[in-house]
Amino acid sequence: MLLNSAPPPTKDLEQAKLDLTKFGFCIVPEALNKDEITAARERLLDQAEAEEQQGLSFRDGGPEQQVKLINGRIDKNSFSTSNGGVNQRLWMLANKGQCFRDMVTHPLVDELVGHILGKEFILSTHSANIAKPGGVRMGLHTDQWWMPQPVRADEEYIKPSEISRSAADSFVDPDTSLGISPPVVANCMWMLSEFSSTNGSTEVVPGSHLTGAHPNQEDQSTYPIIQAEAEAGTLMVFDGRLWHGTGANTGNSDRVGVLTTFCSPQFRQQENQTLGLDRDLWDKCSEKLKTRLGFKVWNAYGRIESSMDYLIDIEPERIKELKPNKK
Repeated sequence: MLLNSAPPPTKDLEQAKLDLTKFGFCIVPEALNKDEITAARERLLDQAEAEEQQGLSFRDGGPEQQVKLINGRIDKNSFSTSNGGVNQRLWMLANKGQCFRDMVTHPLVDELVGHILGKEFILSTHSANIAKPGGVRMGLHTDQWWMPQPVRADEEYIKPSEISRSAADSFVDPDTSLGISPPVVANCMWMLSEFSSTNGSTEVVPGSHLTGAHPNQEDQSTYPIIQAEAEAGTLMVFDGRLWHGTGANTGNSDRVGVLTTFCSPQFRQQENQTLGLDRDLWDKCSEKLKTRLGFKVWNAYGRIESSMDYLIDIEPERIKELKPNKK
């Protein structure tokens, strides 16, 4: 059932967990103190400026932007200011500052993401979105767009590898008598600036996480959309099934947020954390961080050789093609 109201901000973790269950999201004020806000914001903006200077900037959300294809593949140059991109995104933040690595292992993550996914979960993607003036609304989506829908034993179904972001009718209007998928994704939005209805604050539809449905991508005008408005330092945690998206920035200031997405350990990460982690950071990473990044073997998944290994190494021993010694 879609709801017309949103939970008020709360520092009470038990209430926050109730809000996650009912509304699909919760809002925790003062999750970061002033020094933490300043450090993370400065590090992010410095990184953003440097990536822009070096031609590494990824831009989207432009009203005239068009995604181009070359030989059937997306042209990366589509996501640039020269092609009309506005909002700046930064990826793989685990490599880009201790302040970002601290977010991955934050106690509030343990409690609130753990409430959704259980004790064992891993980092899927750690990114930032600087929503700039002129950026258009993203449109509602669910982060579990790839999750197969429940089906009857003899029913035709969309093959799992053929599910696309363009939701099929059976995903928009599912048969909920079969049940709905559980959450296997959870998100943390760290607000490093004020989030307001004019600067592109996150749009959500309360209660949508329990519908079993994906939002209609053609017409979203009838949905009871609200925007999460809060002060810098606030943490918004939400169920991966919740319909959400970046709002339009119709104001004159940037909306700065870090989005940390986690998933259950049996699912593929959006960012390949184990391959992508800067090797120079390895010795500085705690066991907790290594576990969150996906280096911990979970029920024999994620191993290199033995399923009995606890953590895999950043440079694992690889047993190559061998031949026995001839006697």
